Amino acid sequence: MPRSGWRRSAVIGVAGAVAIGGVVAVGVDSSNGDSATQHSVAGPVAHLRPTDPNADSSAAIKDLIAAVTFNPSGGANQVPPDTAVAVHTTKGKLTFVGLTTGSGPSLPGSLSADGQSWQVSQGLAGSTPYQLAVEVTGSSRVKATVTETFATMAVPATMHATVTPDDGSTVGVGSPIVISFNRTVPTAKQASVLSHLGIAESRPVAGGWHWFSDRELHFRPQAFWPSGEQITVTTNLDGWDAGNNNWGSGQSTTQVKVGDSHVAVADLSAKKMTVTANGQTVATYAISAGSARYPTQDGIHIAMDKQPVVHMVSSTVGIPSKGPGGYDEYVYNDVHISDSGEYVHDAPWSEGSQGRSNVSHGCINLGPNDSKAFYDFSQVGDVIEVVSGTRAPVAGDHGVMDWTLDWSQWTPGIVVPA
Repeated sequence: MPRSGWRRSAVIGVAGAVAIGGVVAVGVDSSNGDSATQHSVAGPVAHLRPTDPNADSSAAIKDLIAAVTFNPSGGANQVPPDTAVAVHTTKGKLTFVGLTTGSGPSLPGSLSADGQSWQVSQGLAGSTPYQLAVEVTGSSRVKATVTETFATMAVPATMHATVTPDDGSTVGVGSPIVISFNRTVPTAKQASVLSHLGIAESRPVAGGWHWFSDRELHFRPQAFWPSGEQITVTTNLDGWDAGNNNWGSGQSTTQVKVGDSHVAVADLSAKKMTVTANGQTVATYAISAGSARYPTQDGIHIAMDKQPVVHMVSSTVGIPSKGPGGYDEYVYNDVHISDSGEYVHDAPWSEGSQGRSNVSHGCINLGPNDSKAFYDFSQVGDVIEVVSGTRAPVAGDHGVMDWTLDWSQWTPGIVVPA
């Protein structure tokens, strides 16, 4: 056929739309192989019919459409959110696949090496309509666009996750990543959620996961974080079957930076605390720690938070404030290091004992100048290691549990470069 006639036939083919089973297909061609014009139609156009001069093109388009299969099938309702949405063709190649909710970007997916299969890379949201648009290209540069819709099932209850530290935080080298869930995660579902969580690091180091309760999952490095590490935590709970008729919901990205390496070692026998920054000693303080009756927990603590002043009342830890050993004081320069009420703080009343004897109720006492310097120096996630103490770390205490739990109890995590 002369080239001019081929171009004329192609134009006729582009104008013809074939409506098959509620799916619209449009032929696409190019005059010389170096360009092509795509046309897609959002809904059926039953009144358009290919004309006889374009019969061959129409047949090719019909063949392309017939070769495409969908999972789930078009028009499906009550689709479970964990369905692996997929498209397959036995003719030609898939040159575009877009899975959307009607707004926002397409969900990510992977295309097979032969171009004939595509599968979504994440789960779906519940109670949501989806549109799946597919372009398939056959021989002779004939193209068809196929659009199908389906809807996911209503989800009776959703599982959400909150990430700590907050996005944009700078933390110390001992800070764990904490994922908190709004509902109980059954033991049988705890392993499956890990595939919905991601850890990326600028300088990847080995790390692991541990469930400290059925609502609280932690991640930490095997050793302390490198100073300057950039950590990106992603959650994508859509499509996660969380058990007990719950389904995961929601996505988030949290970026955290690790600051300078601050490590303090409080030696209860020597009654002194040595403070280092990036491996260099910056201060040595005389301290008074917990007495024999109220010993300080041994082991690696982390700075949980800090406050310029805390109203400390002994009755909150079971000691009557007006009885023997009781107290009701406003205390300054407070670096919080355990759930049980241990702080590194200003204690002018014990200056005579600092460096000589341990007389506190479990806190690490410093003089006014030293406590102010340590308070200003400290950041959340810094390490305070207590050595030569007599009291073992308390299981479940957020100040000590991450770094006193043996590494063998952590599940190795997948870490990727940021």
